[in-house]
Amino acid sequence: MKNSYIPHTEKEIDEMLKVIGVKEVEDLFSDLPENFSVKNLRLSPGKSEFEVKKQISQMASKNVNSEDYSIYLGGGFYKHYVPAVISHIAERGEFLTAYTPYQPEVSQGSLQMFYEFQTMIAELTGMEIANASMYDGGTAAAEAMLMSCRIKKKYRYLVSENVHPEYIEVMNTYAKSMGIELVVIPYDEATGMCDTELIKSNIDEKTAGLLVGYPNFFGVVENLKKIREATEGILLSVSVNPISLGVLEAPGKFDVDIVTGEGQPLGGSLYLGGMSLGLFACKKKYIRNMPGRIIGETVDVDGKRSFAMVLQTREQHIRRAKATSNICSNHAHNALVASIYLSLIGKNGIREIGLNCTRKAHYLAQKIDRMDRYNIKFASPFFNEFVVETSLDVEEVIEDLFEQKILGPLSLKKVFRNEKYNNLMMFAVTELNSMDEINFLATRLEELL
Repeated sequence: MKNSYIPHTEKEIDEMLKVIGVKEVEDLFSDLPENFSVKNLRLSPGKSEFEVKKQISQMASKNVNSEDYSIYLGGGFYKHYVPAVISHIAERGEFLTAYTPYQPEVSQGSLQMFYEFQTMIAELTGMEIANASMYDGGTAAAEAMLMSCRIKKKYRYLVSENVHPEYIEVMNTYAKSMGIELVVIPYDEATGMCDTELIKSNIDEKTAGLLVGYPNFFGVVENLKKIREATEGILLSVSVNPISLGVLEAPGKFDVDIVTGEGQPLGGSLYLGGMSLGLFACKKKYIRNMPGRIIGETVDVDGKRSFAMVLQTREQHIRRAKATSNICSNHAHNALVASIYLSLIGKNGIREIGLNCTRKAHYLAQKIDRMDRYNIKFASPFFNEFVVETSLDVEEVIEDLFEQKILGPLSLKKVFRNEKYNNLMMFAVTELNSMDEINFLATRLEELL
């Protein structure tokens, strides 16, 4: 049951503050800058419920609503259409309370959902097995690194520079604590793709594996066949955008060892920065080195179909020294959202969405590339994102578009914090960007000249 109104008396508030150890509610938000102080939200006493709701609505209207803006931001989180039935099913009480199946024998509904989730992710990625989810794309990438080092018993790992920079930061944090040497391999500046010759020259007897993007952070579709040939003898991991797999060949078809990714595009909202969900799949022979947990199908004592946790390699379940990960939970409810989404749209649906994103992105890219002072940066195939180089001030372009109720593009200087990206901006297009919106954006970019 939803509680939209839970009152607290002054006495109850005082008791809670005393236990916490602060004098007033505002002290709980002392870390916020002064201009964001909750004191600014203070309402004068004696107002009716109607007046309070009206005043709060006026305050809320100062925020940008994603429904009122045309969005071209990407970089890992995207605005896709979320069918209404998803929230209707996902917010049912039995799903909300089944946080994690510590008593799996009485959690058959959750276990079946996890099982279906694993099956769909395995099919989507072309891999033999998938686990019951991770935190997000960044931690999934880091776990792929740890898993590769465990399997190979080597502690040098390669990652292409065109993988999401935040993922590389997470990997670096994990690597430092585990004594792993993380080597970032520069990409080809002309194509934005992995430099396979540079990768080959960096592989030695201490190297455990390599992580690349598919598509990579710039939206460029990597040549996995060529990369696989260049990485013989080490484990190849790929970080994917799951929607792209509706149109791209599954990474499993290229003999990839591990597939990770961010599952937000699979029905996840952008609320408070976006619902995150880590995807993780691999070859079956590596199952005992896989992080997280795996659900399997079996029968009960009466011979009826049932589900069980067949592998639990978390430190909560086995001896710490043998645990494959210290992630002690996952985003189970977000995995439910992804399962509902994939079940609803099916194989044809994800292909149609992927094609829609690709066609619209290429249409916009062609219009921009014809303009003076804008150039498509990389001469490579791309999915739904592409990088544009401009002689204009990128921040001014973004500010002007914002005034036209357009969010994006993404400033790569802000993401990479490197001067070589000063004049680069990245556009992301999804099925929700109408042709009228795309044409308006292109017209506005031309007017800025």
